[in-house]
Amino acid sequence: MEIKLSKIPETPDEREKLIEEIIKDEEEILAKNIGYIQRSIIERLINLGYKLSDLEIKKGYEVVLSDREKFTTSVDILITIEGKSLLAIKCTPASLDSWERFMFAFCRVVEPYQIPFAFITDGKEGRLINILSGKVEETMEIPSKEDFIQALLSMKFIPYYEDRIPKEKRILYAYDAIKCCPTSSV
Repeated sequence: MEIKLSKIPETPDEREKLIEEIIKDEEEILAKNIGYIQRSIIERLINLGYKLSDLEIKKGYEVVLSDREKFTTSVDILITIEGKSLLAIKCTPASLDSWERFMFAFCRVVEPYQIPFAFITDGKEGRLINILSGKVEETMEIPSKEDFIQALLSMKFIPYYEDRIPKEKRILYAYDAIKCCPTSSV
């Protein structure tokens, strides 16, 4: 088995420490009982410079519809850097089209600001969504951690239109009620 290190170690002790970190991360990923698509995306993210501490796996949010109605919704992977959620990722074996609207609604209402980016993938195809502009790009490319750190300098974290939030919450609620495509065991 070949273990790719994130940098060239200067000493044998440093090499051993880097390998221990990689093995620890891999064991933690396996312990979370995640599916194949999620695991492959997490490996890709680590290769792009992210640490496991930058990723929240199966991140859930409680969404309040009214005084008597609330539900929990989640995303497979959430990338958070410097305390800001930047990219929500949905891994699904089902149609990417069907999850695109879910990701817009999710990113618009779960935080006090809009999560700026979303990514949907079936492991072979992907879509990167700029939530603020509405632009959807067919790609399997995910921005690196360094790209996001640079973008943070000029990125604005703005809330969604207050009068449109109830509609977005209802859309999320509909997806939650349907549970048409569970993704945790993929």
